[in-house]
Amino acid sequence: MAVNYNVEKIGANLRASIAVIPGWFPGLSHVEIVQQIAAYGFDAFESLGARDWEDRAEVGACCRDLGIRVGAVSGSGSINADGPVNPEFHDTFEKEIRETIPKARALGATAICGVVGADRDDMSKEQQMDNIVAAGKRVAPILEDAGMTLVWEPLNIKVNHAGYFLVYSKDAADIVRRTDSASVKILFDVYHQQISEGDVIRNIQEYTAEIGHYHFADNPGRHEPSTGELNYKAIFRAIHETGYKGVISAELGKTMETEQILRILAECGSW
Repeated sequence: MAVNYNVEKIGANLRASIAVIPGWFPGLSHVEIVQQIAAYGFDAFESLGARDWEDRAEVGACCRDLGIRVGAVSGSGSINADGPVNPEFHDTFEKEIRETIPKARALGATAICGVVGADRDDMSKEQQMDNIVAAGKRVAPILEDAGMTLVWEPLNIKVNHAGYFLVYSKDAADIVRRTDSASVKILFDVYHQQISEGDVIRNIQEYTAEIGHYHFADNPGRHEPSTGELNYKAIFRAIHETGYKGVISAELGKTMETEQILRILAECGSW
């Protein structure tokens, strides 16, 4: 399969930088996926696992040539196992963040996703919060020197990730404020936060200063915008009105043909 350059530039009028998912373009190499995304008029992609792509330097060069932005990449921690909630994990956390930075730089990514680990029954919530703050403070100077941002991700425990520690925007914002570094922020996943707390637009507005990256999918189902209850035209507009200039990344299960998804994203992001 080859890149099709004779496609409609569906994303040409986007007002938001919406990152599509590389898996929507099967049969193409990673570099060709970037070329295909550009052909459709979109300006970003995200794959958390791109950190470990063997051709990440070539992908990064292609992105620079075509003006394609790269969303977040995985950094360190886990959802259901150990993570920065435990101080004994902090050496590993620093090591993995240090290892991720040059890989992210090769791609052109500046956001590194951190997950905090499973809620522990041998520590209080306050202790675990303190431990996450300590982990962030430990790597903040490293990130600042590299021009990178660690984004802690709250996840829902009602549907997808039972047992995870960090769930609510308020707690994530408290961690970020106490860390007191421009290189440590929140990854606000609209899908997860709709399930956990609702009030999505109000929370986006309230925690603007603490948010460093966005993920999105509709709810229920974690599928494309228009398949559920969320008004993504209003949400993308609200994000834009906060002054956020970064990437807003799709993280969803595909139920439609790729061009249909791209048209939905273009409509939602072109208010």
